[in-house]
Amino acid sequence: RKFLQFESGYVVETVLEGSKLGIDPYTIEVSPDGELLILDSQNNNILRLTPPLSCCHVDGRPKDARFNHPKGFTIDDSGNVYVADTMNMAIRKIGDE
Repeated sequence: RKFLQFESGYVVETVLEGSKLGIDPYTIEVSPDGELLILDSQNNNILRLTPPLSCCHVDGRPKDARFNHPKGFTIDDSGNVYVADTMNMAIRKIGDE
């Protein structure tokens, strides 16, 4: 098995706090034009976030950031990883520091 492990040189940011908006992100994809498409399972919707995405807050290095039942992820053309962190009701981004 091969594992992708993020350690030094990366930081985790929350780019969407679903709890403040009543959104339950389940999966996520990046469209060809760089938009994030989020499946909101709680409200039976698909949401679209258009870049540039502003960070809500920095969660720290990957080993310090606490994911809670992540359900899906996608990678953009810049190598950033976006995670649908379902139980935290958030979209989180893993990218370079």
